[in-house]
Amino acid sequence: MSRSGTADFGRIREAVRSWRGARILVVGDMMLDEYLFGRTDRVSREAPVVIVRYEGRSVAPGGAANAAMNVAALGGRASVFGLTGRDEQGRILRATLEGARVDCRGLIAAEGRDTTSKTRVLAGDYHAQLQQIVRIDREDRWDIPESVRRSLVHRIRREIGRCRAVILSDYGRGVLCESTIPVVIEGARDTGIPVVADSRFRLGSFRGVTTATPNEVEAAAAAGICPDEDGALERTGRTLLRRLGSDSVMITRGRFGMALFRRRRATETVGVVGSSEATDVTGAGDTVVAAVALSLAAGADMTTAMHAANIAASIVVMKRGTAVAAPGEVLSRLDAIEAGKVSIAP
Repeated sequence: MSRSGTADFGRIREAVRSWRGARILVVGDMMLDEYLFGRTDRVSREAPVVIVRYEGRSVAPGGAANAAMNVAALGGRASVFGLTGRDEQGRILRATLEGARVDCRGLIAAEGRDTTSKTRVLAGDYHAQLQQIVRIDREDRWDIPESVRRSLVHRIRREIGRCRAVILSDYGRGVLCESTIPVVIEGARDTGIPVVADSRFRLGSFRGVTTATPNEVEAAAAAGICPDEDGALERTGRTLLRRLGSDSVMITRGRFGMALFRRRRATETVGVVGSSEATDVTGAGDTVVAAVALSLAAGADMTTAMHAANIAASIVVMKRGTAVAAPGEVLSRLDAIEAGKVSIAP
């Protein structure tokens, strides 16, 4: 049985204001997102493809690095632990993170590796909105050397006691594995701080986390349940609770909002804030995990964390590219909801 999660505006507002200064440890796969912009006005004579006339370029941290950027943008203090290559993309990623006041002492530049990067080409004619026409991924699939893993684990152990929450951001690039996941979870448990997991492909490996924030497709795959079956969402959430041994599981559902599962409690749901037609969902999951971690670090309950994350995500999906939200934006949107100027879908 599920019920609509009741929003306590006072608690949400208090949680958002408490985000400031909270140190969050972010462990995971660091990436660089690159955007190439251009205009199209003709088709090539060499092949049946459009010609893109280059107009500009921008870069932004992606993957776990974007989760850290969201923590920083929302008022927290992020410390990142992961790998880059000793290449131009790695230098750009580090510089961008440091420019946002993210602590990069746990970021290791590994010899002989490429920094994972995703290049998106956005194009359109002069009277149309730019659209993504192709994405080029550069990624290193070689195993991480044991010496690098040991160095990473050592740095995490040394830092974890200084943080108020941990984010595990897993994009399947090898930073989070059998030798790192237990270290972080056990270290956080010993310190008494919450751990929030966001795993693209193998959520079941994160047993013992405080909560997890998969999207509906990821959650169903981890639970081994077809998402189209009747009652699939409820069975998925309950299955993941048992398998992870976690306090809660929060499943994001795009234009259908979010669903929160807790042991011995009814499922809570919340609808999407404002428009259900997102401009760009890139990185929205990183915003969610950052807002949840910051809320738990502030001592908020999961219902409050879900509502705060839902509002933050509603801001980010209306921005183009890999984007972040600021506390002022979240509080302004909260004021608009409370005043009835912005609606939450039932």
